[in-house]
Amino acid sequence: MLKRFTISNYRIFNEPTTIDFSNVRDYKFNEECIKDGLINKAIMYGKNAVGKTSLGQALIDVRYTILPNERRQHEDIGFLNANSNEKSARFEYIFLIKDKEIEYIYEKTSNTTIKFESLKIDNEVLYNYDFESQEGNLENLKNHSELKHLNFDEWDNEITILRYILTNSKLNDLIILKELSNFIEGMAILKPSDNIVQFRGPKFIGNGLIRTIIDSGLVEDFEKFLNECGLNISLKIDITPEGEKLLYFDHKRPIEFISNASSGTKALTPMYLIIKNLSKIKFLFIDEFDANFHFELAEKMLHELKEQSDCQILVTTHNTDLMNNKFMRPDCYLLMMPNKIISVADATLRELRQGHNLEKLYQSGEFN
Repeated sequence: MLKRFTISNYRIFNEPTTIDFSNVRDYKFNEECIKDGLINKAIMYGKNAVGKTSLGQALIDVRYTILPNERRQHEDIGFLNANSNEKSARFEYIFLIKDKEIEYIYEKTSNTTIKFESLKIDNEVLYNYDFESQEGNLENLKNHSELKHLNFDEWDNEITILRYILTNSKLNDLIILKELSNFIEGMAILKPSDNIVQFRGPKFIGNGLIRTIIDSGLVEDFEKFLNECGLNISLKIDITPEGEKLLYFDHKRPIEFISNASSGTKALTPMYLIIKNLSKIKFLFIDEFDANFHFELAEKMLHELKEQSDCQILVTTHNTDLMNNKFMRPDCYLLMMPNKIISVADATLRELRQGHNLEKLYQSGEFN
Protein backbone atom coordinates (compact mmCIF):
# COMPACT_ATOMS: atom_id res chain seq x y z
CA MET A 1 0.00 0.00 0.00
CA LEU A 2 0.97 3.62 -0.38
CA LYS A 3 1.72 5.10 3.04
CA ARG A 4 2.72 8.65 2.18
CA PHE A 5 3.43 10.74 -0.90
CA THR A 6 5.01 14.18 -1.23
CA ILE A 7 5.26 16.17 -4.43
CA SER A 8 7.02 19.48 -5.02
CA ASN A 9 7.77 21.78 -7.95
CA TYR A 10 5.46 19.75 -10.20
CA ARG A 11 2.72 21.55 -12.16
CA ILE A 12 0.67 23.50 -9.60
CA PHE A 13 2.74 22.39 -6.58
CA ASN A 14 5.32 25.10 -5.93
CA GLU A 15 5.72 23.93 -2.31
CA PRO A 16 6.03 20.36 -0.96
CA THR A 17 2.53 18.89 -0.63
CA THR A 18 1.93 15.64 1.25
CA ILE A 19 -0.91 13.15 1.31
CA ASP A 20 -0.52 10.92 4.37
CA PHE A 21 -2.47 7.66 4.35
CA SER A 22 -1.05 6.76 7.77
CA ASN A 23 -2.86 9.64 9.49
CA VAL A 24 -5.55 7.41 10.99
CA ARG A 25 -7.81 8.19 13.95
CA ASP A 26 -9.36 5.71 16.38
CA TYR A 27 -12.90 5.71 15.00
CA LYS A 28 -14.98 2.61 15.62
CA PHE A 29 -17.21 2.91 12.56
CA ASN A 30 -16.59 2.30 8.85
CA GLU A 31 -13.46 0.44 9.85
CA GLU A 32 -13.35 -1.22 6.43
CA CYS A 33 -11.94 2.09 5.14
CA ILE A 34 -8.72 1.29 7.03
CA LYS A 35 -6.35 -1.58 6.24
CA ASP A 36 -3.04 -2.44 7.89
CA GLY A 37 -3.15 0.84 9.77
CA LEU A 38 -3.45 2.90 6.57
CA ILE A 39 -6.35 4.69 4.89
CA ASN A 40 -7.61 2.27 2.25
CA LYS A 41 -10.58 4.25 0.93
CA ALA A 42 -10.72 8.03 0.81
CA ILE A 43 -12.64 10.89 -0.80
CA MET A 44 -10.95 14.20 -1.58
CA TYR A 45 -12.65 17.58 -1.85
CA GLY A 46 -11.22 20.86 -3.02
CA LYS A 47 -12.09 23.99 -4.93
CA ASN A 48 -11.40 24.18 -8.64
CA ALA A 49 -7.75 24.59 -9.67
CA VAL A 50 -6.22 23.61 -6.31
CA GLY A 51 -4.44 20.63 -7.86
CA LYS A 52 -6.61 17.52 -7.46
CA THR A 53 -6.05 16.39 -11.06
CA SER A 54 -2.34 17.23 -10.86
CA LEU A 55 -2.06 15.18 -7.68
CA GLY A 56 -3.44 12.14 -9.48
CA GLN A 57 -0.97 12.62 -12.32
CA ALA A 58 1.86 12.98 -9.81
CA LEU A 59 0.86 9.85 -7.90
CA ILE A 60 0.94 7.77 -11.07
CA ASP A 61 4.23 9.23 -12.31
CA VAL A 62 6.13 6.32 -10.77
CA ARG A 63 4.61 4.02 -13.42
CA TYR A 64 6.43 5.94 -16.18
CA THR A 65 9.61 6.04 -14.10
CA ILE A 66 9.85 2.35 -13.25
CA LEU A 67 7.91 0.25 -15.72
CA PRO A 68 9.36 -0.59 -19.13
CA ASN A 69 7.29 0.29 -22.20
CA GLU A 70 5.19 2.75 -20.18
CA ARG A 71 4.85 6.10 -21.91
CA ARG A 72 3.26 9.37 -20.95
CA GLN A 73 0.43 10.74 -23.05
CA HIS A 74 1.19 14.42 -22.47
CA GLU A 75 4.18 16.61 -23.24
CA ASP A 76 6.77 18.18 -20.96
CA ILE A 77 5.06 21.57 -21.21
CA GLY A 78 3.76 22.38 -17.74
CA PHE A 79 5.72 19.59 -16.03
CA LEU A 80 7.64 21.96 -13.74
CA ASN A 81 5.90 24.58 -11.64
CA ALA A 82 5.76 27.81 -13.68
CA ASN A 83 6.48 30.11 -10.70
CA SER A 84 9.45 28.24 -9.28
CA ASN A 85 13.16 28.69 -9.91
CA GLU A 86 13.81 25.04 -9.06
CA LYS A 87 15.02 22.99 -12.02
CA SER A 88 13.47 19.65 -11.06
CA ALA A 89 10.29 18.19 -9.63
CA ARG A 90 10.64 15.93 -6.59
CA PHE A 91 8.55 12.80 -6.01
CA GLU A 92 8.73 11.12 -2.59
CA TYR A 93 6.92 7.81 -2.08
CA ILE A 94 6.73 5.71 1.06
CA PHE A 95 5.24 2.27 0.42
CA LEU A 96 4.30 -0.39 2.94
CA ILE A 97 4.97 -3.71 1.19
CA LYS A 98 4.91 -7.03 3.08
CA ASP A 99 5.39 -5.21 6.41
CA LYS A 100 8.48 -3.45 5.03
CA GLU A 101 8.65 0.30 4.54
CA ILE A 102 10.19 1.36 1.26
CA GLU A 103 11.10 4.98 0.70
CA TYR A 104 11.59 5.76 -2.97
CA ILE A 105 12.56 9.29 -3.99
CA TYR A 106 13.45 10.72 -7.36
CA GLU A 107 13.77 14.09 -9.05
CA LYS A 108 13.09 14.79 -12.72
CA THR A 109 13.75 17.81 -14.88
CA SER A 110 11.16 16.62 -17.40
CA ASN A 111 8.80 13.71 -17.95
CA THR A 112 11.69 11.48 -18.96
CA THR A 113 14.90 13.02 -17.56
CA ILE A 114 16.03 11.76 -14.14
CA LYS A 115 18.13 14.06 -11.95
CA PHE A 116 18.31 12.15 -8.66
CA GLU A 117 17.16 8.82 -7.23
CA SER A 118 17.35 7.08 -3.86
CA LEU A 119 15.83 3.99 -2.25
CA LYS A 120 15.65 2.87 1.38
CA ILE A 121 14.24 -0.35 2.83
CA ASP A 122 13.20 -0.09 6.47
CA ASN A 123 15.29 3.08 6.73
CA GLU A 124 18.46 1.41 5.39
CA VAL A 125 19.92 3.02 2.26
CA LEU A 126 20.13 0.63 -0.68
CA TYR A 127 21.45 3.35 -2.99
CA ASN A 128 21.33 7.02 -3.89
CA TYR A 129 22.63 8.66 -7.04
CA ASP A 130 22.87 12.09 -8.64
CA PHE A 131 22.50 11.69 -12.40
CA GLU A 132 23.97 15.11 -13.21
CA SER A 133 27.19 14.81 -11.19
CA GLN A 134 27.22 11.01 -11.66
CA GLU A 135 28.02 10.62 -7.98
CA GLY A 136 26.31 8.72 -5.22
CA ASN A 137 26.29 5.64 -3.02
CA LEU A 138 26.01 2.40 -4.97
CA GLU A 139 28.30 0.42 -2.67
CA ASN A 140 25.45 -1.09 -0.63
CA LEU A 141 24.20 -2.86 -3.75
CA LYS A 142 27.31 -5.05 -3.60
CA ASN A 143 26.14 -6.42 -0.25
CA HIS A 144 23.55 -8.44 -2.15
CA SER A 145 24.91 -11.37 -4.15
CA GLU A 146 22.05 -11.17 -6.65
CA LEU A 147 23.15 -7.65 -7.63
CA LYS A 148 26.92 -8.17 -7.85
CA HIS A 149 26.74 -8.95 -11.56
CA LEU A 150 25.31 -5.53 -12.39
CA ASN A 151 27.79 -3.45 -14.38
CA PHE A 152 27.12 0.21 -13.81
CA ASP A 153 29.89 1.15 -16.22
CA GLU A 154 27.67 -0.17 -19.00
CA TRP A 155 24.42 1.02 -17.43
CA ASP A 156 22.36 3.41 -19.52
CA ASN A 157 21.85 6.13 -16.93
CA GLU A 158 18.87 7.46 -18.85
CA ILE A 159 16.76 4.93 -16.94
CA THR A 160 16.38 4.68 -13.19
CA ILE A 161 18.55 2.38 -11.13
CA LEU A 162 15.46 0.63 -9.85
CA ARG A 163 14.32 -0.20 -13.38
CA TYR A 164 17.84 -1.40 -14.19
CA ILE A 165 17.79 -3.72 -11.17
CA LEU A 166 14.31 -5.06 -11.89
CA THR A 167 15.02 -5.83 -15.54
CA ASN A 168 18.47 -7.37 -15.04
CA SER A 169 18.30 -9.32 -11.77
CA LYS A 170 16.73 -12.48 -10.39
CA LEU A 171 15.70 -11.22 -6.99
CA ASN A 172 15.66 -13.53 -3.98
CA ASP A 173 16.94 -11.68 -0.90
CA LEU A 174 15.53 -8.49 -2.39
CA ILE A 175 12.26 -10.03 -3.57
CA ILE A 176 10.64 -7.05 -1.84
CA LEU A 177 11.71 -4.95 -4.86
CA LYS A 178 9.74 -7.26 -7.13
CA GLU A 179 6.76 -6.89 -4.80
CA LEU A 180 7.19 -3.12 -5.05
CA SER A 181 7.25 -3.36 -8.84
CA ASN A 182 4.06 -5.44 -8.78
CA PHE A 183 2.36 -2.78 -6.66
CA ILE A 184 3.48 0.01 -8.99
CA GLU A 185 2.28 -2.00 -11.98
CA GLY A 186 -1.10 -2.19 -10.25
CA MET A 187 -1.38 1.58 -9.76
CA ALA A 188 -4.02 3.21 -11.96
CA ILE A 189 -5.66 6.55 -12.68
CA LEU A 190 -9.08 7.06 -14.24
CA LYS A 191 -10.80 10.24 -15.37
CA PRO A 192 -14.25 9.31 -16.68
CA SER A 193 -15.80 11.55 -19.30
CA ASP A 194 -18.67 11.41 -21.76
CA ASN A 195 -16.20 12.05 -24.58
CA ILE A 196 -12.68 10.75 -23.85
CA VAL A 197 -11.88 8.30 -21.06
CA GLN A 198 -8.39 8.71 -19.68
CA PHE A 199 -7.05 5.54 -18.05
CA ARG A 200 -3.54 4.48 -17.15
CA GLY A 201 -2.97 1.24 -15.31
CA PRO A 202 -2.94 -2.55 -15.69
CA LYS A 203 -3.65 -3.64 -19.24
CA PHE A 204 -7.17 -5.06 -19.07
CA ILE A 205 -8.73 -2.55 -21.46
CA GLY A 206 -8.02 -3.55 -25.03
CA ASN A 207 -8.92 -1.64 -28.18
CA GLY A 208 -11.51 0.65 -26.61
CA LEU A 209 -14.06 0.17 -23.82
CA ILE A 210 -16.91 -1.24 -25.89
CA ARG A 211 -14.59 -3.46 -27.91
CA THR A 212 -13.20 -4.86 -24.65
CA ILE A 213 -16.72 -5.58 -23.37
CA ILE A 214 -17.69 -7.30 -26.62
CA ASP A 215 -14.46 -9.30 -27.01
CA SER A 216 -14.59 -10.41 -23.35
CA GLY A 217 -18.14 -11.71 -23.69
CA LEU A 218 -19.42 -9.25 -21.10
CA VAL A 219 -22.34 -7.65 -22.95
CA GLU A 220 -25.00 -9.49 -20.93
CA ASP A 221 -23.18 -8.73 -17.67
CA PHE A 222 -22.75 -5.08 -18.69
CA GLU A 223 -26.47 -4.84 -19.43
CA LYS A 224 -27.24 -6.27 -15.99
CA PHE A 225 -24.87 -3.74 -14.39
CA LEU A 226 -26.53 -0.80 -16.15
CA ASN A 227 -30.00 -1.97 -15.12
CA GLU A 228 -28.86 -2.36 -11.51
CA CYS A 229 -27.73 1.26 -11.78
CA GLY A 230 -31.31 2.30 -12.61
CA LEU A 231 -31.24 2.20 -16.41
CA ASN A 232 -34.03 0.24 -18.04
CA ILE A 233 -32.28 -0.93 -21.20
CA SER A 234 -31.50 -3.94 -23.35
CA LEU A 235 -28.30 -4.39 -25.34
CA LYS A 236 -27.35 -6.48 -28.34
CA ILE A 237 -24.39 -7.04 -30.62
CA ASP A 238 -24.86 -6.52 -34.31
CA ILE A 239 -22.47 -6.81 -37.21
CA THR A 240 -22.00 -3.99 -39.69
CA PRO A 241 -21.80 -4.63 -43.46
CA GLU A 242 -18.02 -4.28 -43.04
CA GLY A 243 -18.04 -7.21 -40.58
CA GLU A 244 -17.39 -5.11 -37.46
CA LYS A 245 -19.14 -5.99 -34.21
CA LEU A 246 -20.89 -3.02 -32.59
CA LEU A 247 -23.00 -2.63 -29.46
CA TYR A 248 -26.60 -1.42 -29.84
CA PHE A 249 -29.55 -0.51 -27.69
CA ASP A 250 -31.98 -3.34 -28.48
CA HIS A 251 -35.11 -1.60 -29.80
CA LYS A 252 -37.37 -2.35 -32.75
CA ARG A 253 -34.98 -0.06 -34.55
CA PRO A 254 -31.58 -0.78 -32.89
CA ILE A 255 -29.60 2.32 -31.94
CA GLU A 256 -25.80 2.29 -31.83
CA PHE A 257 -24.70 2.46 -28.18
CA ILE A 258 -21.72 4.75 -27.90
CA SER A 259 -23.11 7.50 -30.18
CA ASN A 260 -26.48 7.66 -28.44
CA ALA A 261 -25.81 6.85 -24.79
CA SER A 262 -26.35 9.61 -22.24
CA SER A 263 -23.38 11.25 -20.48
CA GLY A 264 -24.13 9.25 -17.34
CA THR A 265 -24.30 5.97 -19.26
CA LYS A 266 -21.01 6.71 -21.00
CA ALA A 267 -19.41 7.51 -17.63
CA LEU A 268 -20.69 4.21 -16.25
CA THR A 269 -18.92 2.25 -18.98
CA PRO A 270 -15.32 2.70 -17.73
CA MET A 271 -16.57 2.37 -14.14
CA TYR A 272 -18.00 -1.03 -15.05
CA LEU A 273 -14.67 -2.27 -16.40
CA ILE A 274 -12.79 -0.83 -13.42
CA ILE A 275 -15.11 -2.51 -10.91
CA LYS A 276 -14.92 -5.75 -12.90
CA ASN A 277 -11.13 -5.67 -12.69
CA LEU A 278 -10.50 -4.15 -9.26
CA SER A 279 -8.71 -7.32 -8.17
CA LYS A 280 -5.96 -6.44 -10.69
CA ILE A 281 -5.51 -2.91 -9.31
CA LYS A 282 -3.47 -2.12 -6.19
CA PHE A 283 -3.96 1.66 -6.00
CA LEU A 284 -6.68 3.56 -7.86
CA PHE A 285 -7.14 7.31 -8.27
CA ILE A 286 -10.42 8.41 -9.89
CA ASP A 287 -10.77 12.09 -10.70
CA GLU A 288 -14.36 13.38 -10.32
CA PHE A 289 -15.66 9.83 -10.30
CA ASP A 290 -19.32 10.90 -10.08
CA ALA A 291 -19.33 14.01 -12.30
CA ASN A 292 -22.21 12.73 -14.48
CA PHE A 293 -24.06 10.71 -11.83
CA HIS A 294 -27.31 11.28 -9.96
CA PHE A 295 -26.63 11.36 -6.21
CA GLU A 296 -28.15 7.88 -5.72
CA LEU A 297 -25.93 6.47 -8.46
CA ALA A 298 -22.89 8.18 -6.92
CA GLU A 299 -23.67 6.42 -3.63
CA LYS A 300 -24.00 3.08 -5.41
CA MET A 301 -20.67 3.50 -7.21
CA LEU A 302 -19.00 4.45 -3.94
CA HIS A 303 -20.40 1.30 -2.34
CA GLU A 304 -19.12 -0.81 -5.26
CA LEU A 305 -15.63 0.66 -4.89
CA LYS A 306 -15.58 0.15 -1.13
CA GLU A 307 -16.41 -3.54 -1.48
CA GLN A 308 -12.95 -4.34 -2.91
CA SER A 309 -10.82 -4.40 0.23
CA ASP A 310 -7.52 -5.21 -1.50
CA CYS A 311 -7.47 -2.05 -3.63
CA GLN A 312 -6.42 1.26 -2.07
CA ILE A 313 -8.73 3.87 -3.58
CA LEU A 314 -8.72 7.68 -3.62
CA VAL A 315 -11.48 9.52 -5.48
CA THR A 316 -12.16 13.22 -5.94
CA THR A 317 -15.61 14.79 -6.05
CA HIS A 318 -17.51 18.04 -5.54
CA ASN A 319 -20.55 16.12 -4.28
CA THR A 320 -20.97 17.04 -0.61
CA ASP A 321 -23.84 14.53 -0.26
CA LEU A 322 -21.09 11.93 0.04
CA MET A 323 -19.44 13.71 2.97
CA ASN A 324 -21.36 11.60 5.44
CA ASN A 325 -20.27 9.29 8.23
CA LYS A 326 -22.58 6.59 6.91
CA PHE A 327 -20.20 6.15 3.96
CA MET A 328 -16.78 6.82 5.45
CA ARG A 329 -15.24 8.49 8.51
CA PRO A 330 -13.69 11.92 9.18
CA ASP A 331 -10.09 10.75 8.73
CA CYS A 332 -10.96 9.37 5.26
CA TYR A 333 -12.44 12.64 3.98
CA LEU A 334 -9.55 14.75 2.73
CA LEU A 335 -9.56 18.45 1.94
CA MET A 336 -7.18 19.86 -0.62
CA MET A 337 -6.04 23.46 -0.47
CA PRO A 338 -3.10 25.14 -2.23
CA ASN A 339 -0.01 23.13 -1.20
CA LYS A 340 -1.86 21.38 1.62
CA ILE A 341 -3.92 18.23 2.11
CA ILE A 342 -5.66 17.72 5.44
CA SER A 343 -8.32 15.36 6.71
CA VAL A 344 -11.66 16.64 7.96
CA ALA A 345 -10.73 15.20 11.37
CA ASP A 346 -7.67 17.47 11.52
CA ALA A 347 -9.35 20.54 10.01
CA THR A 348 -11.28 21.43 13.15
CA LEU A 349 -10.73 21.67 16.89
CA ARG A 350 -14.09 19.98 17.32
CA GLU A 351 -13.95 16.28 18.26
CA LEU A 352 -15.92 14.78 15.42
CA ARG A 353 -18.21 11.86 16.24
CA GLN A 354 -20.35 9.51 14.20
CA GLY A 355 -23.45 11.63 14.75
CA HIS A 356 -21.96 14.84 13.34
CA ASN A 357 -23.29 16.16 10.03
CA LEU A 358 -20.02 16.56 8.14
CA GLU A 359 -21.63 18.07 5.05
CA LYS A 360 -23.31 20.80 7.09
CA LEU A 361 -20.10 21.56 8.97
CA TYR A 362 -18.17 21.73 5.70
CA GLN A 363 -20.65 24.06 4.03
CA SER A 364 -20.73 26.32 7.08
CA GLY A 365 -16.97 26.84 6.91
CA GLU A 366 -16.05 24.70 9.95
CA PHE A 367 -13.10 23.12 8.09
CA ASN A 368 -11.70 26.29 6.47
